[in-house]
Formats: sequence, C-alpha cells, structure tokens
Amino acid sequence: MNHQQIYDNLISKAREYQRKKVKKGTINYVYYEKHHILPKCLGGSDNNENLVLLTAKEHYLCHKLLTYIYKGNNKIANAFHRMTFDKHGKHNLFL
Repeated sequence: MNHQQIYDNLISKAREYQRKKVKKGTINYVYYEKHHILPKCLGGSDNNENLVLLTAKEHYLCHKLLTYIYKGNNKIANAFHRMTFDKHGKHNLFL
C-alpha cells in the first residue's frame, strides 16, 4: 500500500474544494481543523501553502498515514498518539 499516495490524494482533494471556515451556526457550517501538510517537526511552516482544512476524520487519517510514511519518527508518532488518546490515557472515540 502506498501511504504517501493516499496522503497526497487526501490533501489534494481537500485543497480542490477550497474549504473555508465559517461561523458555527451558519447554514453551511462544517467543522474543520488546520493541518500542516509537511509537519513542522520536518521543517514545515505555518504559511498558507503548507496548511489545509480537514474534517476531524480526515485529520486523524492523515496523522495515521504520516506514522507509516515517517516510520520511527517519535514526534510524528506522538502527534498521532495525542489525537488517539486523551491526557488520561482514555481512547478518544470521536471517529
């Protein structure tokens, strides 16, 4: 399985839709989270070119894919772990 290709396709699709955050309660409201395409721990910046809006599910999936793409990178693994478990070690069941 080509994890990089899956990741790239997910990012491309999100960018293609040119998502925008709108105020909660408006008719077109969708919850989005900012994601660094190239993680900051790998030299990624906070520039708009390196940021994309993802749904919570897409964001979680991207971080899981990054653990496969950058196997052995503790910072990448830690970011995914923080998304998966709360500070008390309980599994987040938001997906």
